[in-house]
Amino acid sequence: MAINPGFAIRRNGSCLAGGYEVDCGQTRTPFRLCCPTGLECPSQQNFACCSPENISCTSALLPEPKCANATWDLFDNEGYFCCEHGLPGYNIRGTHGCASPGFVYSGGEESLSTVQAGQPSASSSTVSATSSNTSPPAATNTPSTGGSSTPTGAIVGGVLGGIAAISILVVGAWCILRRKRQQRQETPYLLSQRHDLSSRELAMKHHLDADQAIHEADNRAARYAPTGELPAPQHPTELPAHGARS
Repeated sequence: MAINPGFAIRRNGSCLAGGYEVDCGQTRTPFRLCCPTGLECPSQQNFACCSPENISCTSALLPEPKCANATWDLFDNEGYFCCEHGLPGYNIRGTHGCASPGFVYSGGEESLSTVQAGQPSASSSTVSATSSNTSPPAATNTPSTGGSSTPTGAIVGGVLGGIAAISILVVGAWCILRRKRQQRQETPYLLSQRHDLSSRELAMKHHLDADQAIHEADNRAARYAPTGELPAPQHPTELPAHGARS
């Protein structure tokens, strides 16, 4: 931001605070003349901003008029004055004025042509809220410097999805462990049943073998048992003869 002797700016309300500008006095209400800090205003011609070494610099500025701040726009209304870059200058009943952001002409103002446009820079001062008490500050759009941002809905959805997946894994692991625990509890019981069944089968087989041995022993005894002898044949008794009659 180049600061050199030149013409003052007209602020609506007050000069920039914070030590950026020097108040050179009031013109037509509500405007005030302001010069950059480091320059001074002549007492008679306060529309110019001069160096302390040459306090009467107005005549020297006329051949090549310019603003004291290189970022301001220069206007001429039978006298030079400056406005903030981008804000139009106008004439109202023979005096100068600088429009504020969002300014609407009421019919009594006459728009002026720009004599010399300012060169805005990144370090240039901007119009503060205190420099205008008649219009609201203009809204500005702050550009994004971090690239595209992730939608909040997508982030929330991802978090919920992760929680659901973890819950499913935990439930699955719990079911597997529970099934294994039940199998371990059932195994001794099954082994005991199998042992009892084997014992019963062995006992039954032993009983059957014993019965079969007894039955075979009975058969052998019956086979070799002495049979009863038949009685001896009896000799027939002779009948008496029919002829032996007396």
